[in-house]
Amino acid sequence: MKKTIGLLLLGSFLTTTATAAVLKDVTVNGTQRLEDSTIMSYLNVKKGQNITAADLDKATKTLFATGLFSDVRVKMNGGTMSVQLEENPIVRDVFFEGNDKLDDDVLKTEIMLKPRSVYTKNKAQSDADRLLDVYKRSGRFGATVTPKIIQKDQNRVDVVFEIDEGAKTVIEKINFIGNQHFSADDLKDVMITKENAWYRFFASTDTYDPDRLNYDQEMLRRFYLQEGYVDFEVKNAVAELLPDKSGFVLTIEVDEGNRYRFAQPEIVVSLPEYQKKSKTNLKEFFEFKAGDRFNSELIDKTIENLTDEFLDAGYAFAEVTPEFFKDTDKKTVRVVFRVQEGAKVKINKINIHGNSRTKDTVIRREFRLKEGDAFNAAKLRRSKQRIENLDYFDKVDFKTIPLYGDSSKTDVDVQVSEKSTGSFNIGVGWSSYDGLLFETGITERNILGTGNIVNLNALISQRETQYTAGFTNPYFMDMPLLAGLEIFRTTRDNSDYSSYSSTSTGGAVRFGWDYTDRLRQTVRYTLRQDDVTDIDDDASIYIKEQEGKTNVSMIGQDFVYDRRDSRINPTEGYYLSFGADIAGLGGDTKFFRANLTGIQYFPVADEVVLSVRGDAGRIWGLGGEDVRINNRYFLGDASLRGFEYGGVGARDRYTDDSLGGNWYATASTEVVFPVGLPKELGIKGKLFSDAGYIGKPDGYDSRTMEYKNSIRLSVGTGVLWQSPMGMINLDFAAPVVKETGDKTQIFRLNFGKGF
Repeated sequence: MKKTIGLLLLGSFLTTTATAAVLKDVTVNGTQRLEDSTIMSYLNVKKGQNITAADLDKATKTLFATGLFSDVRVKMNGGTMSVQLEENPIVRDVFFEGNDKLDDDVLKTEIMLKPRSVYTKNKAQSDADRLLDVYKRSGRFGATVTPKIIQKDQNRVDVVFEIDEGAKTVIEKINFIGNQHFSADDLKDVMITKENAWYRFFASTDTYDPDRLNYDQEMLRRFYLQEGYVDFEVKNAVAELLPDKSGFVLTIEVDEGNRYRFAQPEIVVSLPEYQKKSKTNLKEFFEFKAGDRFNSELIDKTIENLTDEFLDAGYAFAEVTPEFFKDTDKKTVRVVFRVQEGAKVKINKINIHGNSRTKDTVIRREFRLKEGDAFNAAKLRRSKQRIENLDYFDKVDFKTIPLYGDSSKTDVDVQVSEKSTGSFNIGVGWSSYDGLLFETGITERNILGTGNIVNLNALISQRETQYTAGFTNPYFMDMPLLAGLEIFRTTRDNSDYSSYSSTSTGGAVRFGWDYTDRLRQTVRYTLRQDDVTDIDDDASIYIKEQEGKTNVSMIGQDFVYDRRDSRINPTEGYYLSFGADIAGLGGDTKFFRANLTGIQYFPVADEVVLSVRGDAGRIWGLGGEDVRINNRYFLGDASLRGFEYGGVGARDRYTDDSLGGNWYATASTEVVFPVGLPKELGIKGKLFSDAGYIGKPDGYDSRTMEYKNSIRLSVGTGVLWQSPMGMINLDFAAPVVKETGDKTQIFRLNFGKGF
């Protein structure tokens, strides 16, 4: 054994000794683009140097590592180092074949190989793998990408990625294991990921996305916590690709645990100077009480309420921290809110990133805090919400970064991701009253990054033509004061119910401001010219005497108090609006008008919402003037379903023309409920009942006018569809209480614009 080892060592020594030689010269062969001096710089050898086998091996590896060569051979011939090279080709151009769903420009951003770069097989395969990842992210897991080269002169190549995009790999099925208290359909509604269905041709939520699935697990956890299942967890979530790669089957295993209720909540206040409220009074800010089902959202709302209360009391650094004590036997959770004076931290700097177009001032003015203020988490959350409400950004992230070396200060870093704020809309619709309509418009909600709004719209229907152009500055003179300017021209054919047409041309300026997050006031001035034209020969004498042009100079205001939980799809809360206008400050028309609207929403059951609405309006002629017909109220259609527009109220006994009224009142009760279809279809059913009353017009004469002094009532059902074209309203209403001469309307359909 020792003899064998000795022979091996001797052989190694003889080999090394035989290879070693003093370098006298270097020859380089096979290069086309590179200079010999460049090769020498990579070799890092000098004449007179003793070259060993290890040096040759190192030189070979160094040259390969440059990525410039497909073959490298280095050897010693006496005192001459011979370097034989084969250069990698240069990429002349890159092409994609077979891609239909993803554009070339999208794919080019993902690859390393570019024109004039060095081609290697490893780079080509790496790029192919990157392209496969892109297709997987777009839901095409069956895609294949094959890199090929086309040889060109001067050792150049064209790189071609042959792509078979394959079919869209959708989610064929979502299975749940372990769910006892909620059905699979209930849980699917919570998730963003959806199963493949024919009506999801506009959506991408039915494709598999690992990040989306992770977010869905968090959504499920939140859902169960809001429903009282404190111990809930997702034990496993697996996505299995079908053998033919046509789709995925998601299997989500959950452990629901038990449902808990709140025990008696407590509050412990460690603020020695706090005298404003006793502990008993502080409990009025709790959003829950003992015996209520556990709901994590109610805890968050309670923390916000208490934080705001202590802030108002002068404790800028008060911290409200919940502690949870779970009783598994009684299935209760006792929440103790501990309030203590937090570390005194002030805002050092507010740094905004990502706004390449939107000006910093547009974002900063939405902050409820400014640099130098005491740090307040509740105000910071409100600031984030206000910036998100601008709808200028896809994403808004806030981070607090303590100042290095000074724990009393913190920076707030805001990262935004901008999105398009301009829109061009074009659409068609139909209304039971307006008939076929066409609408188009251009709106820019953040022109030149200033936050100002510019819009130009046109609407043409069988009864109405309307053109409007407007400009709005939400922070006029750098104050929280909205200022707007609008010009308009509207022509309306009223011949179906009152035998005339009208045109209004003019403009308006308005100013609006918020007293609180809920209370807003707007004042406006309108100057317009009204023209009553195209009066039928057999029209009412009361309409013929209205013919001609009048000028209206009018100032008005609106108070709005909004306590709804959502402006788009409210489920609880209420809305109040009071408006008033006075005309006569110039012009030749004088009147005073007041309008009132109130709506209350009640959540009856899951996705079932009851709303009660009331509207009223009154107009008075001033200076002895009668109210002109184009300023009066007309009842029916949307304001009183089951009756035509102008179908209720005073009429000319001989011509049957509707003459409107000087005041009106309506009340409506409506229940909106799901109809069993998937939520994302946006289809809901409704049941409703409307009641309405309209008063007499000025100059009423019972000898020539017919008027029934009674309330009208209707009941009906309908469908609401939040479609890609906008909200579609389909109503079937039956008048229950009506009068002879009323014009009824059983069927009502509106879509294509806001009604």
